[in-house]
Amino acid sequence: MTSPENIHVNVAMQQQGAMQQQNQMSIPQGVMVPQGLPPGLAYLGALDEVRIHQHLDVLEVMVGWERNNKYRLCNNQEQQFMYAKEDTDCCTRQFCGPARPFVMDITDNNMQPLIRLDRPFRCQASFMWCCYLQEMDIQSPPGVSIGTVKQMWTPWKPKFEILDSQGQQNFIIEGECCFCCPCRDIIFKVMDPKNEEVGEIIKHWGGCREILGAVNDFKITFPAQLDVFKKALLMGAVFLIDFNYFERNRNQ
Repeated sequence: MTSPENIHVNVAMQQQGAMQQQNQMSIPQGVMVPQGLPPGLAYLGALDEVRIHQHLDVLEVMVGWERNNKYRLCNNQEQQFMYAKEDTDCCTRQFCGPARPFVMDITDNNMQPLIRLDRPFRCQASFMWCCYLQEMDIQSPPGVSIGTVKQMWTPWKPKFEILDSQGQQNFIIEGECCFCCPCRDIIFKVMDPKNEEVGEIIKHWGGCREILGAVNDFKITFPAQLDVFKKALLMGAVFLIDFNYFERNRNQ
């Protein structure tokens, strides 16, 4: 008869094996990926689509107590290959709400750090909106900046620019005029400096979960051959867009 200790060990080994198998998802043939990248970034280098799903925090919904956001990053088959977790202190989350500064660490499935998002506090007062535009630094590996996402002032619709570590513009992200209309998907176009569309960020309508303000789901598309760090910059922009326009204050 198998002892409880052996059962526990077998379950742990099965979970570890499943995690390793998930981390070893194959890179499609014909896609060139730079050598020396961590497995999670190497896999991102082969993708043309990433789906980002916010974790449903039942306690946050029931109690209204703002907690650190968590996200799953998946491929188009809904296989998770990265995990994102916010690191913000309790008081900042409760008093600053969606406007809060935060650090978001993105890891692979083995919790190895790959990307860090650092959003400083910027006042969101409506009468000073054009003076305090939102921005976020993106680092990979953590501590090494690869670029910045900056909000651009426009009177009618959301707009962002993505700069590399040298301050050169790589992309412009432009939303719709009526981007806050409920009950439908919301599309942000991704354009290169020549104003040619190269991808999309889609905020999916979440039904009942959306009404509760509990979770947000996104899909981002880009060319498979795009530089992996440029893909990381575009992924980081999704989180700034989420907090700017779709994150709700649970205390309101």
